[in-house]
Amino acid sequence: MDLARYRDVIGRRWTIVVALALLGGVVTGVPAARRDPVYRAETQLLVTFAAEGAAPPQPRPSAPEAGRLMQRRVKTYATMMNTPRLTRPVIDSLRLPYTTDDLATRVVASSTVNALAIDVAVTDRSGTTAAAIADALAAELQRIARRDLPPAGLGLKAQVAVVRPAVAPQRPEPVWWPLHTLGGAFGGLAIGLGVALVLGYRRAGTPVGADLRTVWAAVRRRPVASGPDVHGPDVHGPDVNGPDVNGPESDGPEPDGDADDFPPGVDPSASDGDRPDPVRPTPGGASVATSPPPGEEPDQDDGRVASPAVKARQVP
Repeated sequence: MDLARYRDVIGRRWTIVVALALLGGVVTGVPAARRDPVYRAETQLLVTFAAEGAAPPQPRPSAPEAGRLMQRRVKTYATMMNTPRLTRPVIDSLRLPYTTDDLATRVVASSTVNALAIDVAVTDRSGTTAAAIADALAAELQRIARRDLPPAGLGLKAQVAVVRPAVAPQRPEPVWWPLHTLGGAFGGLAIGLGVALVLGYRRAGTPVGADLRTVWAAVRRRPVASGPDVHGPDVHGPDVNGPDVNGPESDGPEPDGDADDFPPGVDPSASDGDRPDPVRPTPGGASVATSPPPGEEPDQDDGRVASPAVKARQVP
């Protein structure tokens, strides 16, 4: 179909397109607008490294190696923020109605590259609870850092300090329900256009199922093309024994020496001496027998084999 045909098909079914677009916007926008408010509390931690006073002095690595070891320890602490090692003590201390997996989905921790800071964000239906969870996680990480040994090869012990404590938010996180509604409307619009085109295609008398059945019937009626003979050449093909020794049959004159060259009454099997002289026709219609001149032998150019007597006379 061309562009005009598409426009005509969609124009006749514009109600379906509009209805599906509105339905998509309502399905995605209403739940987003009616979602419970969610509060977000954030805290920031700083990881520092210092030598213990009672520890004996140890050889220090180079500056690049020390920075790499510190970054590794900071990343380790950031990934621990939503693990059961930290979430289980927080749930027990705050008596939260969550499991470790539930609380892990509400905690997001990240660390900046080439920095020793850890940003922690906690979401909850209550702003006060979200701030309490963030502070409890920071306190638990400090306790773990005090018990951990210094990184191998660094000789410095990690210490965690709270740079920005969590504060209970006053407003919930904004829900962009218009964006959800717009996305659902575009999805419904695409579905509506597809449905309209399918209905127009079927109404034109060429449904997809009928086309498939027609193609299948045409394929079944199509004769199978004869390919090359896979069984080899015909056994009755050309004679492999060579040409016929008798030569091809033809209507032309037979070669000299056949029985047909002899006149009637002459035996072809007789020798040359026993055969009569050849007869030469005369103008008057009579036949005159001819013989070779005296002293000459009969002409043997006709291809016949001479008799033994003639052969004996031909020997010098």
